[in-house]
Amino acid sequence: MAAEERDLNRDPITDEPGAHPVGTGVGAAGGAVAGATVGAVGGPVGVAVGGVVGAVVGGLAGKAAAEAVNPTAEEAYWRDNYAKQPYYESGRAFDEYAPAYRLGVTGRTRYDDWTLAEPTLASEWESARGGSSLSWPQAKNASRAAWDRVDTTLKTGGAAAAVGKAQSAGNMSADTDDVIDALEDLVECCKDGEYGFRACAEQAERQDLKSTFLQRADDCRSAAQELNEQIRSLGGSPAEHGSVPGALHRGWVAVKATLSTYDDKAVLEECERGEDNAKARYAKALKQPLPAGIKLVVERQMQGLQRNHDQIKMLRDQFRAAS
Repeated sequence: MAAEERDLNRDPITDEPGAHPVGTGVGAAGGAVAGATVGAVGGPVGVAVGGVVGAVVGGLAGKAAAEAVNPTAEEAYWRDNYAKQPYYESGRAFDEYAPAYRLGVTGRTRYDDWTLAEPTLASEWESARGGSSLSWPQAKNASRAAWDRVDTTLKTGGAAAAVGKAQSAGNMSADTDDVIDALEDLVECCKDGEYGFRACAEQAERQDLKSTFLQRADDCRSAAQELNEQIRSLGGSPAEHGSVPGALHRGWVAVKATLSTYDDKAVLEECERGEDNAKARYAKALKQPLPAGIKLVVERQMQGLQRNHDQIKMLRDQFRAAS
């Protein structure tokens, strides 16, 4: 898929482009800390109540700030301008810097002070970097640049007023449970995929197919771990197992392993059906309002899923042509 097409964030089912503006409360943690600090004046009970109230207000403020940021527009801006920056290292592609820009964007929707947030962002870089070979010292300047650009947007546009309005609000309609449910469904999807690709690797005859399936199984496991981290950040409990329907769907490999007519083409065809199912589940999740950082994680995983689906389809077509 061309880079330009990915930038449109097209829906994989309807093919409709969408900006995917960010919009849910990602400031709850910072608000809870601030609220607890103020509540400490009233003793232990004040700390507890202050933390809860702070989380609500911080969550609303984070939602307002996030809704003012358009991740697609930010990525498009940096794609056009990354090579002009003083920290740019000659010969490096945009994809090397893209995760750093995303981390800076989502970081600013969660925190207000770069100096205080930078150690946390540094610790998140290993899981956020994806395929980038940049170390944090190399990526930090790009993240800071993206942070500063978002900071300017929040302070000069209508975002400041929106945040103020959110901070003064007395209640909020909590949708955290819906976000956790969506993430848990994706974790199940990834667990199903890991199970299925390992089973396919065991059944495949060609060594290159075995390697491809095992790599996809590892990718699914890593994706599930990353999603579980997001669930923890929302106060949820990580999902441990895939869905029963998914396991049964993937489990056909074990049942058919004894059939003499079973071959690599059949394995690839089942893999493609499984990937189609995964694409539909990711598309469903992306139609829901998700926090800034979580939406970028899901979109990135969706893009990887699409690339892997295309690879499986290409291999399947090769086997069909040869048969």
